[in-house]
Amino acid sequence: MKKLIIVLFTSLFLIRCGDIQKKISNQEVEEKVYEFFETLSVKNSDKEKLYDLITDDYYIFENQKKYTMQEFLEFVSTFNILEDNWVLTNFDINTDYNSAHVTLNNKGEFIVQNPNGKVKMEFEWLESAYLIKENGELKFKFYFSDTVNESISPIE
Repeated sequence: MKKLIIVLFTSLFLIRCGDIQKKISNQEVEEKVYEFFETLSVKNSDKEKLYDLITDDYYIFENQKKYTMQEFLEFVSTFNILEDNWVLTNFDINTDYNSAHVTLNNKGEFIVQNPNGKVKMEFEWLESAYLIKENGELKFKFYFSDTVNESISPIE
């Protein structure tokens, strides 16, 4: 009888712990990626919200260079982007209880004002990110982006 009580108590404890800590879902990861790009968009004037989505030691590797978030925002601000649009596809996500890894394809289209007029910039990237749970929130720790195709054409 004593063993039965111990087994039942242990089972209830494990079930209760399982309720508290759930495995990160693929949907949570996708939503966080979309939130990142919505916050980065020129449609959002409050770029400070990006800092809520990242860890303190976050960095992005883009353009063959390692950037902190501040450095990346400074780099992006050198372009006079009037419009932006990203199409995110082919998510491949692996998760556990505390972290997630995602790879995806990203097609970005930008209308940019330069000294000679407006241009349309189109990019295709292969991207990868590592996210961790920090104080119960899923945050980006690392982002990698590699350009696989690009084109620039004037807009008349």
